[in-house]
Amino acid sequence: MNKDKLNKIHIVGIYGSGKSTLAKKISKILGIKTYDLDEIKYKRKYDRTRSVPERKRIIRGISLKKKWITEGAWLDYAKELYQRADLVIFLEIPKRKLYYRILKRHFERKFSKDRIEKHNLKTTFNILKKVKQYFNDPTHFMTLKSHKEYIKRHSRNSITFRNNKEINKFLETIK
Repeated sequence: MNKDKLNKIHIVGIYGSGKSTLAKKISKILGIKTYDLDEIKYKRKYDRTRSVPERKRIIRGISLKKKWITEGAWLDYAKELYQRADLVIFLEIPKRKLYYRILKRHFERKFSKDRIEKHNLKTTFNILKKVKQYFNDPTHFMTLKSHKEYIKRHSRNSITFRNNKEINKFLETIK
């Protein structure tokens, strides 16, 4: 992979797949700013949302920059990122691993001395439920199948990672 051609990267996957962690690692290697789609969706994190037109306006501004890394699970307002990205990275992590990561994150946040955000068991169970729906409920708005179809339909170049070994190999190739 030629790192000089990786100026615009969009990372997508369900909750707990490692989008933020991977975005930070790639950002550090390539020196490119990262944007979190959750911060675009919410005026105040997980509380008040921006309108879809407002989100699309923000996305447009990012997508027109020469370099960016974006990460998020959302499809509905991120189409332009898929279309303009030099590379779309899809994190297709097994369900068992996602459950483990989400529960681990919950307990790390719960027992952290620097608790910045409120995080409770109800929130964690809601996230676990959404992960289950992602894999098992074809009527849910966001599914494994919908992510794959969206990537196929809207991206020029994509790669799928299913585990840390594949991710680490990729990171080595762009160093």
